[in-house]
Amino acid sequence: MKSDHAFLVRRINGIDRWVSRGRQIFLGLSSALLVFAPLAYGAVHTWAYFTVGLVVAAMSLGLAGLGLYYTLNPAENLESFPYPSLWWLGLGLVLLLLIQLLPWPQGAVRWLSPEAMTIRALGTGAGLSSYLPLSLNPNATLLENLKIWPALVLFFLLPYLINTRQQLKRLVWLFVGVALFEVLYGFWNFHSKSIWGWPNIHTGTRLCGTFINSNHLAGFLTLAILLGFGLFLGLRQEIPSFQRSTSRKKSFGDLFKAERLETKARSNIVLIPLFVLAVGLVFTGSRGGMISLIVGFAFLALLIYSQRWRRSHIPTILIFLALAVAYSIFLGSGPFLARFLDLHHEGRYHACKGALAIFREFPWVGSGVGTFGDLFSRFQPANLAGYRFDYVHNDWLQLLAETGVAGFTLVAAAWLVFLSGLVKQWQRCQDRFARGLGLGGLAALAAGSFNALTEFLFHIPAYSLLFAALAAITYLAVHFQPQGSAGFSYPKLSDHRGRLLWGLLPALIIIQLAFVFQVSQYWRAEAAAPTAINTMRLPPLISLKDYRRALQFNPWNSRYYEGLAESLARKGLVTEEGFTEVEDAWRQAVRWSPAYWRFRYRLAEFFLADFPKAPYYYIPRAFSELSASLTLFPNSALLHLRMAQVLAWSEKFFPELIPKNLRNSREYYAQRAVALKPRLKKYLKMMGP
Repeated sequence: MKSDHAFLVRRINGIDRWVSRGRQIFLGLSSALLVFAPLAYGAVHTWAYFTVGLVVAAMSLGLAGLGLYYTLNPAENLESFPYPSLWWLGLGLVLLLLIQLLPWPQGAVRWLSPEAMTIRALGTGAGLSSYLPLSLNPNATLLENLKIWPALVLFFLLPYLINTRQQLKRLVWLFVGVALFEVLYGFWNFHSKSIWGWPNIHTGTRLCGTFINSNHLAGFLTLAILLGFGLFLGLRQEIPSFQRSTSRKKSFGDLFKAERLETKARSNIVLIPLFVLAVGLVFTGSRGGMISLIVGFAFLALLIYSQRWRRSHIPTILIFLALAVAYSIFLGSGPFLARFLDLHHEGRYHACKGALAIFREFPWVGSGVGTFGDLFSRFQPANLAGYRFDYVHNDWLQLLAETGVAGFTLVAAAWLVFLSGLVKQWQRCQDRFARGLGLGGLAALAAGSFNALTEFLFHIPAYSLLFAALAAITYLAVHFQPQGSAGFSYPKLSDHRGRLLWGLLPALIIIQLAFVFQVSQYWRAEAAAPTAINTMRLPPLISLKDYRRALQFNPWNSRYYEGLAESLARKGLVTEEGFTEVEDAWRQAVRWSPAYWRFRYRLAEFFLADFPKAPYYYIPRAFSELSASLTLFPNSALLHLRMAQVLAWSEKFFPELIPKNLRNSREYYAQRAVALKPRLKKYLKMMGP
């Protein structure tokens, strides 16, 4: 009996040591990802965000397996493991993704999203099939979810990996340290306009660090400054309180005790790197970033004032901001601050209007995550016709347009529940260090959510990952118990053993395995035929064989079908059935991106190029697809000009093939083209009467 007990003790101790080492390894990997993601151009390239995703997936699968072991063994203690906060948010996002991606009968699509059916039925109906996804670009929808999912998983992972205040403090220092490196590196390369030796054409003269876009660096710096300021407040709270003595000499001596001075110096030294970050923020020239910092500090001051807690911190905030701005002006930041006088934001204004218009047309489940770029051309003004807008520059509005009421309500509700819960927990927090750090984290979360109104920050994988880490740090900080108590006060897994065993853990394992499979498929497809933008290299030459191979791994990507069609056209290949494989490739491109006008236009041009083979087949279809492209991009002068040219040619050689609704309309399209772009008038003169 005694030997059995000794064996059990040794076994438990061995498992505990193995779990402890595993936690340390996973925490080290998480910290490495928080360094790697911003340094790798913000993790916007395929190799970067999929590397992050696979590492996070491996860690989550390891912890899920450990959780299953602990749950299946009632003797194991689950007191040290937190119950996942907002687990229903992850489940809801997965369900929304499935709703947008799974093929539905046409009747269901017509009922849930009638505008999607209208768009798919345009032209020759190439966008239709018996079963259809609700998303108007399934490839973009899945890819955007693959980018954001690792950040959500990391938010759930970090509370499992951090179990001491020292670990929490180190992670905050890591956060601030990466931000400090970004600023110093940005100033070092301020005039070279390059990142790791590769030219960066997107930032101009503004500070960008290793981010391609200066506004994205500004968003990160805002989070780091506020979180670091929370660390400063937390360390300041650890300064031994000054007790006045009846003896003036003894009181003066207590004021300069080594213990007190050392703690005070350690807390105040945090302000030095934060000051550098604030100066760097000004040199990014990001108005949204600077305003968000002010909003974050205002939120911080509001919480301090409402709780009547150390209101002396408020003057410290004002002095800190004033000195940072003054010193930046001394260094020459005048032109960057002058950007506040530039009120010309026509592009963003129309993008926001377009997002609201898309929401009105797709109110319930949206048009599909990542589809804004395809749909915005319907609302794009003529003077912006030469630009493609993939993002609204307002993450909240883009969420509303692409996920509808369902997705927006889910995310907004989760955010309000999470933030309000943290504020209430902070108000009950007794540990002085945790109270200060939690306050900075709350301010950073508020600033980040406000900054999302002016930028597309959450479409940048590195920012999403850092924001998720910030949310986890804040959650842990406000739940840290006072000295003398063990661990954190968050809900424990031991209270939900049955739900964990039969629900959350199996679901997490299935989802993560599906994630790994999809990531491997996408990555292999991009390795075969790179179509994603990569600032580190010139666009490669892709062969016909490469496109065929890429489509084996990812048959949803319209860019692969576009490249396949162009490669086949150059070779003039024809299938045995008599239809060119080029036509089939263009039809597939339209099928998987029915709202993108360019694929409709290219299909029409293919019909016009091949009309001699069967004019009665090709010419009417060319008109249908040209009309569809004009419906999707009504303010394109070039499309109107092309329609006028095709009508003039058809009136001369095939007048009977012109659709009834387009007869006698050549003059209308010609005048419309000139109205949209007056320079086209000379081309119309060349066409003749």
